[in-house]
Amino acid sequence: MATISNQPWFVGHTYPGWLLPITTDGGPEDLTGKDITKFTLYFKTLNGVETAGTGTFSLYQLYPGYLLYKQSVADVSAAFNGNLIIKALYPPSATTADQPVFDPIPFIITAS
Repeated sequence: MATISNQPWFVGHTYPGWLLPITTDGGPEDLTGKDITKFTLYFKTLNGVETAGTGTFSLYQLYPGYLLYKQSVADVSAAFNGNLIIKALYPPSATTADQPVFDPIPFIITAS
C-alpha cells in the first residue's frame, strides 16, 4: 500500500492538487513512456463503491512514479472516507485487458 502523509482534506477545497505515488506490491512504477491521459482516479468507499474522479492528472516524476491530480469541484463536493484507486490502460491493447490497478491510498474528505 502506498504511504503518503495523512493530511486532512476539507469539502470544497480544490487547492493544492494531490501528489500521488504510483506503486504496486512490486514497488514504485516507472512512468517512462506511459500515456497519463489513460490514467483514471476512482474514489472507493469502505463499502466498495467506486466513483470515477473528474479531475485531471499531470506528470510529476517518472521514477519513482508520481502523478499530480488536480481535483475538480465535483471530486470534493461531499465528505468521503475510503481509498483513492488509480487505474491505467497500458499498451499493447490500451483496454482493460492491460489495466494495472495501483496500490490504494487511504483518504478522507471531511466537512469543514
